[in-house]
Amino acid sequence: MNTTTFLTLLSAFSAVSSLVTECVKTLTADKAKLPGNLVALAAALAVGGGGTALYYFLCSVPFTAEHIVQMFLMGLASGLVSMVGFDKVRQTIGQFTDGCGGDRQ
Repeated sequence: MNTTTFLTLLSAFSAVSSLVTECVKTLTADKAKLPGNLVALAAALAVGGGGTALYYFLCSVPFTAEHIVQMFLMGLASGLVSMVGFDKVRQTIGQFTDGCGGDRQ
């Protein structure tokens, strides 16, 4: 998976997981007091892992141990992005892939 595909999937999964988190918090507001961060993490793991599995299935990527770990990591990254913000995560990934340690202008 290249960086462009990763960032595209990450932005889509974080948006969907944010919506799922808000729906769960709205539906359970008067029934139970759930911690928002835990709900966001659970939603992100489900959406990110499931979405990556769907991407692998549609693109005929074999389900190896490495790809299963990547599905879990995509879920964690989706949770991080939905809680922190996509722009900061994209900037950090850009710094690692560029190798220059700063913003390119």
